[in-house]
Amino acid sequence: MYKVAICDDEINQCAELEKEIIRFFEERAEDCEVEVWYDSESLCREIKEYSPEILFLDIELPENNGVYVGKYIRETLKNDRMNIVFISHKTSYALELFQIHPYDFFIKPIDVKLLYGTLTKILQLEDVQKKEFRYTFNKTGHSIPYGEIMYFSSRNKTITISKINGESKYYYGKLGDIVPDLPFQFVCVSKSYIVNIKYIKSWKSDLVILENDMEISIAQSKRADFKKAIYNYGRGG
Repeated sequence: MYKVAICDDEINQCAELEKEIIRFFEERAEDCEVEVWYDSESLCREIKEYSPEILFLDIELPENNGVYVGKYIRETLKNDRMNIVFISHKTSYALELFQIHPYDFFIKPIDVKLLYGTLTKILQLEDVQKKEFRYTFNKTGHSIPYGEIMYFSSRNKTITISKINGESKYYYGKLGDIVPDLPFQFVCVSKSYIVNIKYIKSWKSDLVILENDMEISIAQSKRADFKKAIYNYGRGG
């Protein structure tokens, strides 16, 4: 069952959004639970325990606004997996929101087709995140959920799997052998690195910066494929 949270001080907006979310999941014959908050204080107090996969977050909340809440989730709770979708009457928050790495941004009133499209893409991504990467080390099989992997790197025929919690796992192999079987959110940026797009904080034409502030150069030969992967990621694969 998926958990969805809504935080908006506009009661009618919350009711309409909740109705459409429930309808979306009913049409897919999937279970969901929707919880609603009307202020940032109570949301911050309870969001860790509720732990939704998706949060629809109003920016213009009284007292601590949505930007504050987003930073609280990412920096204080250290939660990079929650899919935050900001909602607002304004469009002037781009720079502030960029650091929070939201999944999407909606202008009120929310277009139902856009809402359904974003929910579809998020569920596709969540489904992939729960699947596992399997490998063998010292004749023993191991597995790691894709959602926990920030990047793969290779050196001297040893592949390092770097996880979002800072842990690293190792095994012998070649990056080229695993690229064809990886989900759509992984992109090869050079002969030595494959990164999970979900954990890219920012990028330029020749560089990606991950959530842990690690900088990785994008090889000239990989830049076109990288742009295509970013585009496909936004479309849900």
